[in-house]
Amino acid sequence: MKGRDIDLCKIESRLFQVAAELLSTAHDQKGLAAVMSAFADSVEELAGHQEVACRAGCSHCCVLNVAVLLPEAAVIAAWLELRTPENDRASVLQKLQKQAVRVRWMEDGERIHRSTVCPFLDQAGRCGIYPVRPLVCRGVTSLDREACREVLDPSVFDSSFAVPMDTARKLVIDVAFCALAHALDRQKIMSRSIELSAGVALFLGRPELVRSLLQGESFPASLWE
Repeated sequence: MKGRDIDLCKIESRLFQVAAELLSTAHDQKGLAAVMSAFADSVEELAGHQEVACRAGCSHCCVLNVAVLLPEAAVIAAWLELRTPENDRASVLQKLQKQAVRVRWMEDGERIHRSTVCPFLDQAGRCGIYPVRPLVCRGVTSLDREACREVLDPSVFDSSFAVPMDTARKLVIDVAFCALAHALDRQKIMSRSIELSAGVALFLGRPELVRSLLQGESFPASLWE
Protein backbone atom coordinates (compact mmCIF):
# COMPACT_ATOMS: atom_id res chain seq x y z
CA MET A 1 0.00 0.00 0.00
CA LYS A 2 2.61 2.50 -1.09
CA GLY A 3 1.66 6.02 -0.11
CA ARG A 4 -1.19 4.55 1.93
CA ASP A 5 -3.39 4.50 -1.19
CA ILE A 6 -5.82 1.66 -0.71
CA ASP A 7 -8.62 0.05 -2.68
CA LEU A 8 -10.91 -1.22 0.07
CA CYS A 9 -13.19 -3.18 -2.27
CA LYS A 10 -10.22 -5.02 -3.73
CA ILE A 11 -8.78 -5.68 -0.29
CA GLU A 12 -12.09 -6.98 1.07
CA SER A 13 -12.51 -9.28 -1.93
CA ARG A 14 -8.98 -10.60 -1.53
CA LEU A 15 -9.37 -11.19 2.21
CA PHE A 16 -12.72 -12.89 1.68
CA GLN A 17 -11.07 -15.37 -0.67
CA VAL A 18 -8.21 -15.93 1.77
CA ALA A 19 -10.59 -16.49 4.67
CA ALA A 20 -12.91 -18.77 2.69
CA GLU A 21 -10.05 -20.96 1.51
CA LEU A 22 -8.54 -21.17 4.98
CA LEU A 23 -11.82 -21.91 6.74
CA SER A 24 -12.49 -24.84 4.43
CA THR A 25 -9.49 -26.56 6.04
CA ALA A 26 -10.56 -26.04 9.67
CA HIS A 27 -12.06 -29.16 11.24
CA ASP A 28 -11.03 -28.84 14.89
CA GLN A 29 -9.59 -26.40 17.42
CA LYS A 30 -6.02 -26.81 16.19
CA GLY A 31 -7.09 -26.24 12.61
CA LEU A 32 -9.12 -23.16 13.54
CA ALA A 33 -6.14 -21.68 15.40
CA ALA A 34 -3.96 -22.19 12.31
CA VAL A 35 -6.61 -20.59 10.11
CA MET A 36 -6.98 -17.51 12.30
CA SER A 37 -3.22 -17.08 12.58
CA ALA A 38 -2.77 -17.26 8.82
CA PHE A 39 -5.66 -14.87 8.24
CA ALA A 40 -4.24 -12.38 10.75
CA ASP A 41 -0.90 -12.54 8.92
CA SER A 42 -2.62 -11.72 5.63
CA VAL A 43 -4.48 -8.82 7.22
CA GLU A 44 -1.30 -7.43 8.80
CA GLU A 45 0.50 -7.59 5.45
CA LEU A 46 -2.24 -5.56 3.79
CA ALA A 47 -2.74 -3.15 6.69
CA GLY A 48 0.89 -2.08 6.82
CA HIS A 49 2.96 -0.95 9.77
CA GLN A 50 3.07 2.81 10.06
CA GLU A 51 5.08 4.05 13.05
CA VAL A 52 2.66 4.60 15.93
CA ALA A 53 2.84 5.82 19.52
CA CYS A 54 1.37 2.60 20.94
CA ARG A 55 3.75 0.63 23.13
CA ALA A 56 3.53 -2.33 25.51
CA GLY A 57 2.03 -1.07 28.75
CA CYS A 58 0.24 1.85 27.09
CA SER A 59 -3.35 0.78 27.71
CA HIS A 60 -5.39 4.00 27.48
CA CYS A 61 -7.65 2.54 24.78
CA CYS A 62 -8.17 -0.77 26.60
CA VAL A 63 -11.38 0.50 28.17
CA LEU A 64 -13.34 0.43 24.92
CA ASN A 65 -15.87 -2.23 23.98
CA VAL A 66 -14.51 -4.93 21.70
CA ALA A 67 -16.65 -7.13 19.48
CA VAL A 68 -15.22 -10.39 18.19
CA LEU A 69 -16.37 -13.04 15.79
CA LEU A 70 -16.92 -16.43 17.40
CA PRO A 71 -13.80 -18.05 15.88
CA GLU A 72 -11.71 -15.23 17.33
CA ALA A 73 -13.16 -15.89 20.78
CA ALA A 74 -12.58 -19.63 20.43
CA VAL A 75 -8.93 -19.18 19.49
CA ILE A 76 -8.30 -16.76 22.37
CA ALA A 77 -9.93 -19.20 24.80
CA ALA A 78 -7.76 -22.08 23.59
CA TRP A 79 -4.65 -19.90 23.79
CA LEU A 80 -5.51 -18.95 27.38
CA GLU A 81 -6.22 -22.54 28.38
CA LEU A 82 -2.79 -23.66 27.22
CA ARG A 83 -1.08 -20.91 29.22
CA THR A 84 -3.16 -20.95 32.39
CA PRO A 85 -2.30 -23.40 35.17
CA GLU A 86 -5.13 -25.85 35.71
CA ASN A 87 -5.71 -24.62 39.26
CA ASP A 88 -6.21 -21.05 37.98
CA ARG A 89 -8.61 -21.74 35.12
CA ALA A 90 -11.77 -21.56 37.22
CA SER A 91 -10.85 -18.13 38.56
CA VAL A 92 -9.98 -16.85 35.07
CA LEU A 93 -13.33 -18.09 33.77
CA GLN A 94 -15.16 -16.48 36.70
CA LYS A 95 -13.37 -13.18 36.07
CA LEU A 96 -14.44 -13.19 32.42
CA GLN A 97 -18.02 -14.09 33.26
CA LYS A 98 -18.23 -11.24 35.77
CA GLN A 99 -16.76 -8.84 33.23
CA ALA A 100 -19.28 -9.95 30.60
CA VAL A 101 -22.18 -9.23 32.96
CA ARG A 102 -20.69 -5.91 34.03
CA VAL A 103 -20.18 -4.50 30.53
CA ARG A 104 -23.24 -6.08 28.89
CA TRP A 105 -25.08 -2.78 28.41
CA MET A 106 -22.20 -0.33 28.83
CA GLU A 107 -21.38 2.12 26.07
CA ASP A 108 -17.80 3.23 25.52
CA GLY A 109 -18.33 6.49 27.38
CA GLU A 110 -19.49 4.74 30.52
CA ARG A 111 -16.65 2.26 30.37
CA ILE A 112 -14.15 5.10 30.08
CA HIS A 113 -15.56 7.02 33.03
CA ARG A 114 -15.80 3.88 35.18
CA SER A 115 -12.29 2.82 34.11
CA THR A 116 -13.63 -0.60 33.15
CA VAL A 117 -10.49 -2.03 31.64
CA CYS A 118 -10.06 -5.10 29.48
CA PRO A 119 -9.79 -8.27 31.62
CA PHE A 120 -6.78 -9.41 29.59
CA LEU A 121 -4.46 -6.62 30.75
CA ASP A 122 -1.69 -7.77 33.06
CA GLN A 123 -0.51 -5.83 36.11
CA ALA A 124 1.85 -3.77 33.96
CA GLY A 125 -0.97 -2.76 31.63
CA ARG A 126 0.21 -5.00 28.81
CA CYS A 127 -2.04 -7.12 26.63
CA GLY A 128 -2.07 -10.68 27.94
CA ILE A 129 -3.40 -12.10 24.66
CA TYR A 130 -1.40 -9.96 22.23
CA PRO A 131 -0.40 -12.73 19.78
CA VAL A 132 -4.08 -13.68 19.33
CA ARG A 133 -5.66 -10.27 19.94
CA PRO A 134 -8.91 -9.54 18.07
CA LEU A 135 -9.07 -7.79 14.73
CA VAL A 136 -10.82 -4.82 16.33
CA CYS A 137 -7.86 -4.30 18.66
CA ARG A 138 -5.41 -4.53 15.77
CA GLY A 139 -7.17 -1.61 14.08
CA VAL A 140 -6.91 0.80 17.02
CA THR A 141 -3.67 2.79 16.87
CA SER A 142 -2.48 6.18 18.02
CA LEU A 143 0.02 8.62 16.58
CA ASP A 144 -0.05 10.71 19.76
CA ARG A 145 0.09 9.08 23.20
CA GLU A 146 -0.81 12.30 25.03
CA ALA A 147 -3.94 12.69 22.90
CA CYS A 148 -4.99 9.20 24.02
CA ARG A 149 -4.41 10.13 27.63
CA GLU A 150 -6.56 13.26 27.23
CA VAL A 151 -9.44 11.71 25.30
CA LEU A 152 -9.63 8.60 27.48
CA ASP A 153 -9.16 10.34 30.83
CA PRO A 154 -12.00 9.02 33.05
CA SER A 155 -12.27 12.38 34.82
CA VAL A 156 -12.98 14.28 31.58
CA PHE A 157 -16.59 14.02 30.46
CA ASP A 158 -16.50 16.16 27.33
CA SER A 159 -13.11 16.13 25.69
CA SER A 160 -12.73 18.24 22.57
CA PHE A 161 -9.59 16.35 21.55
CA ALA A 162 -9.38 13.64 18.92
CA VAL A 163 -6.76 10.94 18.66
CA PRO A 164 -4.75 11.02 15.42
CA MET A 165 -4.42 7.47 14.17
CA ASP A 166 -3.42 5.37 11.20
CA THR A 167 -6.79 5.59 9.48
CA ALA A 168 -5.70 3.50 6.50
CA ARG A 169 -4.88 0.61 8.81
CA LYS A 170 -8.19 1.03 10.63
CA LEU A 171 -10.11 0.85 7.35
CA VAL A 172 -8.27 -2.29 6.27
CA ILE A 173 -8.96 -3.99 9.60
CA ASP A 174 -12.64 -3.02 9.36
CA VAL A 175 -13.01 -4.62 5.94
CA ALA A 176 -11.04 -7.64 7.16
CA PHE A 177 -13.64 -8.15 9.91
CA CYS A 178 -16.42 -7.98 7.31
CA ALA A 179 -14.56 -10.28 4.93
CA LEU A 180 -14.10 -12.88 7.65
CA ALA A 181 -17.77 -12.67 8.62
CA HIS A 182 -18.82 -13.18 5.00
CA ALA A 183 -16.43 -16.13 4.66
CA LEU A 184 -17.94 -17.67 7.78
CA ASP A 185 -21.37 -17.35 6.17
CA ARG A 186 -20.03 -19.06 3.07
CA GLN A 187 -18.87 -21.99 5.20
CA LYS A 188 -22.22 -22.07 7.08
CA ILE A 189 -20.44 -21.06 10.29
CA MET A 190 -22.21 -18.64 12.61
CA SER A 191 -20.91 -15.15 11.85
CA ARG A 192 -22.56 -13.15 14.60
CA SER A 193 -20.17 -11.09 16.73
CA ILE A 194 -20.10 -11.10 20.52
CA GLU A 195 -18.55 -9.01 23.29
CA LEU A 196 -14.95 -10.11 23.90
CA SER A 197 -15.13 -11.34 27.50
CA ALA A 198 -18.48 -13.07 26.94
CA GLY A 199 -17.21 -14.87 23.85
CA VAL A 200 -13.98 -16.05 25.41
CA ALA A 201 -15.78 -17.16 28.59
CA LEU A 202 -18.16 -19.20 26.45
CA PHE A 203 -15.41 -21.27 24.83
CA LEU A 204 -13.18 -21.37 27.88
CA GLY A 205 -16.02 -22.90 29.86
CA ARG A 206 -17.19 -25.19 27.07
CA PRO A 207 -14.32 -25.92 24.65
CA GLU A 208 -16.39 -28.64 22.97
CA LEU A 209 -18.44 -25.84 21.38
CA VAL A 210 -15.63 -25.24 18.90
CA ARG A 211 -16.60 -28.39 17.05
CA SER A 212 -20.25 -27.33 17.16
CA LEU A 213 -19.27 -23.98 15.67
CA LEU A 214 -17.28 -25.55 12.85
CA GLN A 215 -20.15 -27.94 12.12
CA GLY A 216 -22.45 -24.99 11.51
CA GLU A 217 -24.60 -25.33 14.60
CA SER A 218 -26.37 -22.25 15.96
CA PHE A 219 -25.73 -20.95 19.44
CA PRO A 220 -28.54 -19.92 21.84
CA ALA A 221 -29.93 -16.41 21.39
CA SER A 222 -29.59 -15.88 25.15
CA LEU A 223 -25.90 -15.14 24.58
CA TRP A 224 -26.90 -11.84 22.99
CA GLU A 225 -30.00 -10.96 25.01
